[in-house]
Amino acid sequence: MPDYAAKLQRQFGQTLRTERKARGFTQQQLASGASLSLTYVGEIERGQRMVSLDTLRRLAGALDLTAADLLVRARI
Repeated sequence: MPDYAAKLQRQFGQTLRTERKARGFTQQQLASGASLSLTYVGEIERGQRMVSLDTLRRLAGALDLTAADLLVRARI
């Protein structure tokens, strides 16, 4: 994977974790709200997985954000 893609994954994961914690959610609560597995959410937050547009939309919705808002906050 190119370094730039890995950097984006880490950046998005860190932002996702920050937004989740700011709302007082556990990873399990976010996973449930987004209809994703706990393992998958953890991998995203650690920058180990790249999200699809559908997953981005689900995560943003669970955080009461738009997908665009979440990307802007991640500076992507």
